[in-house]
Amino acid sequence: MLRFRAPRFSFGSLLVFTAFATQLSFCLADALVERSTQIPAPVSVTPDQNWDGIDGQWSTFTLRVGTPQQFVRTFVSTASQQTWVVLAEACSDKSDVQACTESRGWTYNTSQSSTWDQIGFYMLWTERNMGYSGNGQYGYDTVGLGGLGSEGPTLKNTTVGGFDTTNFYLGIFGINPKPTNFSSFNDPSPSYITYLKQDNLIPSVSFGYTAGAQYRFTKVLASLTLGGYDTSRFVPNNLTFGFAPDNERDIVVGLQSIAMNDQTKSNIDLLPTPVFMYIDSTIPEIWLPLDACKAFESAFGLTYDNATNLYLVNDALHSRLLAESANVTFTLGQKTTGGETVEIVLPYAAFDLVAKPPYRGLQNSSNYFPLRRAANESQYVFGRTFLQEAYLVVDWERFNFSVYQCSWVFGASAHILPIYSPGTAPNVTNTTGSTPDHPVSSHLSTAKIIGIAVGVGFSVAIIAFLLIWWFSSEKSEDEPPNSPGSPPANETNVFPKAELPAEPTIRHEMCSGSDGLLKPEDVVSGFPSPTSEVEGSERKIYEMPGDIPPRLEAGGRQLSEKETMMVRERIYNGVELAPPPSSPIAEETPKRIAPVSPSEVTIVNRRGLQPPQNVSPITPRTPRDGRDLEADDMILSPLSPMDDSTEGSSSRRRFSYE
Repeated sequence: MLRFRAPRFSFGSLLVFTAFATQLSFCLADALVERSTQIPAPVSVTPDQNWDGIDGQWSTFTLRVGTPQQFVRTFVSTASQQTWVVLAEACSDKSDVQACTESRGWTYNTSQSSTWDQIGFYMLWTERNMGYSGNGQYGYDTVGLGGLGSEGPTLKNTTVGGFDTTNFYLGIFGINPKPTNFSSFNDPSPSYITYLKQDNLIPSVSFGYTAGAQYRFTKVLASLTLGGYDTSRFVPNNLTFGFAPDNERDIVVGLQSIAMNDQTKSNIDLLPTPVFMYIDSTIPEIWLPLDACKAFESAFGLTYDNATNLYLVNDALHSRLLAESANVTFTLGQKTTGGETVEIVLPYAAFDLVAKPPYRGLQNSSNYFPLRRAANESQYVFGRTFLQEAYLVVDWERFNFSVYQCSWVFGASAHILPIYSPGTAPNVTNTTGSTPDHPVSSHLSTAKIIGIAVGVGFSVAIIAFLLIWWFSSEKSEDEPPNSPGSPPANETNVFPKAELPAEPTIRHEMCSGSDGLLKPEDVVSGFPSPTSEVEGSERKIYEMPGDIPPRLEAGGRQLSEKETMMVRERIYNGVELAPPPSSPIAEETPKRIAPVSPSEVTIVNRRGLQPPQNVSPITPRTPRDGRDLEADDMILSPLSPMDDSTEGSSSRRRFSYE
């Protein structure tokens, strides 16, 4: 057999391999970190070309709901965390079902969706403080963003609420991250935007939104970016707002002043008392305190309609207001007084809306001014009217937001920038370009820690493998081969006995030479002499003491070998062996043969013949062969054992019965 010889590596070579393995492991770690920390791009939701609504004309967004998908048009709600759709039952009793379905932005039929998982009927919670009410049929279903040709992400098992009330005429797409709790707070249902972040479809739980303006250029559509914002749609400023402590009213700004300017008047104060305003795109109007509404009535010549609680505008007033082309400036700050502020200017065209039946019980369409009287501070709200000229950026993860004046540059290309989650980008700034109020953590992210750990572990494993391989190969060089083969040119192929350690020389007692070494002449054809024998050292034989218990006269018989061993074990080892099993046949105790009396001795001659009983002792016996009784045929008598006579001992026999 051929002997395999592992390649020898020096310690320097091992260091080179170790360095290479370490570099490779860190490359792997970098790859894992890069893969695990790959940040997705923001999702820019494409708006429809439609302008819908009975409280004004608003730019909407299409959603694909259910399986197979059903298309519905919705408004964006910054206050809601749910997706609301108009149920098919809302138009089923109308005379013109098709016209009703189209005016309500299309409807959704739960029975036609194979993925609809109904939960139950619950109250429509959003905007309850604003007087909006209704019940919804809630469940889970698949919801995708965008219509045909502009599809965005699609999520399964998202919260969907269906309604047929006219308080909410179109569906709503909620972009608030608050979860929905149907039964308890222990099992909440995440919002749509939260699901997008969990599925790594957006870089953070944030958005940028403006409602669009049909009066600008050739109608400017709304803009909605999830996980980022579009810098082409606003004028930057350095003011960042923090969230309010009320979870139901978190996007709150301090309204410090309202001023009106037109062709004949300037700097008309329309806000007697500064207030805090909640920004909510779910509703269309601006809700202000009563004294502020009175100031608007005086400045614009408005008339309040008690039947509809709207400021309806007749044709004459409408024409005058268009001619005056007034601008209304809202001054916002973190507080109601002092501090840094930002101004949002709305032209009169932003207030020039048309209300249609059945909104607020109207029987006919009418122009109206989107201003509502608030009953209390919980109703101070900036609705979609305000967001026609304001761009809102909300970072839910850092609990801050910014409000910008919309930029109206015709043909400007979209410029989408992401908002990163805290800790995912070291140099992240907020939307204003300044350092965010909540600093970004400088610690390593979880993904980086995992990548580094994997790389270090891989490096250690490679180094350990190389060390074990190197030492095992060095050890194999010193071990003898398992079978004979062709030895190297500079080595003598000597095969020692398997029982002995491998030594350079082998000693044999029978080899010639005084030193007892194997001589070259003892090697024939390259192999050693076949002389082999066991080792010369004599093994010592040990045995137990050879004394045997003496024979006892009382017993009268010799002990068997087994009985002798029992006695020996009892004497030397203190072990009492069990007696041999007894025979079922009772054995008599051997007795000594009794001595023979002289009367029991039969006289025999040398030939062993017994004399006949009728022969007289004095009469010679006639031999059978006719010869006379010879001398050597004399009668013999046994000697008593106690007889000390030695006479004739040479011709006498001694008998013993022992």
